[in-house]
Amino acid sequence: MKIKSKFNLLILSISIFACSQNHAQQIDLSNQTWSSEVIRKEGQAIIPLFDGWYPNDDGTKTICFGYFNMNTDQSFDIPVGSDNYLETDYPGLDLNNANIPTHFDPLPPAYRHVFCAFSVIVPAGFNTNHRVTWHISSNRFELSTPGKVIPPYVLDEPESGGRGDLAPLVKLTPGSQGVRGRSGVHSDPIHASVGDLVSLKAWIAHPDEKVWVGWSHHSGNGQVTFDSKEYELLTRNEETMVQAKFDQPGEYIVRMQTIDDIAAFEFYCCHTNAYFHINVSN
Repeated sequence: MKIKSKFNLLILSISIFACSQNHAQQIDLSNQTWSSEVIRKEGQAIIPLFDGWYPNDDGTKTICFGYFNMNTDQSFDIPVGSDNYLETDYPGLDLNNANIPTHFDPLPPAYRHVFCAFSVIVPAGFNTNHRVTWHISSNRFELSTPGKVIPPYVLDEPESGGRGDLAPLVKLTPGSQGVRGRSGVHSDPIHASVGDLVSLKAWIAHPDEKVWVGWSHHSGNGQVTFDSKEYELLTRNEETMVQAKFDQPGEYIVRMQTIDDIAAFEFYCCHTNAYFHINVSN
């Protein structure tokens, strides 16, 4: 009886301790000041993010990178170079043509994290010991993130059987086959002049009634303005278009992302990227 009583007392003590510990770790959202201290109008960092990877049918793998601009008002233009570059320890992997973003819009008001803004395809021999690392310097911060192909970071692509999500099908011409997923589709070169309105079109199909569509300046030295940055599209209409204007000559990439529901970004599945290549002259 004494042994049983001591055992019950021990269980009770552990339960009380566990409950008190759990209670002590709960902090009401109204008392969490980190968000207002870290996210500011300006002066904070661009945080590079490794978003995961997925296998391809040919044995290669695709590594996804996104980012988090912690400034609500400050955008950045960081050309590829010493402040914005990729490196790898995999012998012979050429990263010179990687689609690295060089323009970073201020913090989006709704979804914050820009998911899988670009991706890198690595060979079949790239294993769990290898890395592709994205380095980026902004304001006073020098940050990097290693991309790796370890099992905990594998992504559903282009659909999630568990949640029933499916990446939208995107076409850049009405009669084309279309593409689903983060690797995305690239346009043929589009020629424009400084100050002209350029119509950028896509055709989007999805089983749901509507999808979210967002447009961003991905790379290029000048300023790009859009008549609409993000919106919901009724999928029965399929065709979507924005008008963009470029204030300097140069080579630009505009990134379009579409997903069935903006909240689904948090589950890392499933969106489609489209990249529009625009050559702007005087």
